[in-house]
Amino acid sequence: MKAFRDWFFKILRWLAFVVIALAIIAIVGREWIAKEVMEQKIRAATGMEPEIGDISFGVLFPKVTLENFKVYNSADFGGTLFLDVPELHIEYDRSALRRHELHITFMRVDIHEMDVVKNEDGATNILPVIASMLPPKSGGGRAIAPVRGYKFTGIDLLNLSIGIVKSVDLKDQRRNRMVAIGIQNQIYTNIVSTADLSDLSGQLWIRGGRVVGLPVNPPIRKAVPEPAQKMP
Repeated sequence: MKAFRDWFFKILRWLAFVVIALAIIAIVGREWIAKEVMEQKIRAATGMEPEIGDISFGVLFPKVTLENFKVYNSADFGGTLFLDVPELHIEYDRSALRRHELHITFMRVDIHEMDVVKNEDGATNILPVIASMLPPKSGGGRAIAPVRGYKFTGIDLLNLSIGIVKSVDLKDQRRNRMVAIGIQNQIYTNIVSTADLSDLSGQLWIRGGRVVGLPVNPPIRKAVPEPAQKMP
């Protein structure tokens, strides 16, 4: 279960950094160029192709919303879809940002589609995606420049929806699979580590995530205490 929690937690944290980087770019530049600049930053940092439909910023309140946000895999995985996110909304702590801390007060993520892709060599896109999201090593590495050096301190409230997950086999299309996960407005609070998403892996296992290659494990069954015996 920990493998999936680590994987999904890195995705959430990466998305948060991307959106806040977008806000920083808008603050120091011009909002009308933010989409083009952000797409260029994501492309350079991850090797994946981004597509942002629309962006809106809060003027008086620190919030950013991306609509119709898509990320496509690299050429090694056929340039296929990785994420289709109709809405990614983030509200953040402006004072924490001044301290170089990334504190998300509210995050709503609506994932319409997530694709696990296996290329012709048998490798899946999961590990390269995670590698592209890791913090840069000292002296170089990939990074979204405006958020380099910012410390992630947590998400107070996460509203998560996941529609469908696909397994795409570029070598043998007959092995392609699709599962309707159907998670709608699942609430998580005070997320600071992977442990705070402890039940998500189990939910996805039950809903068929294992069938499409997500690194999920069955839910942990809690031991039920035996009833106390009456004293004679």
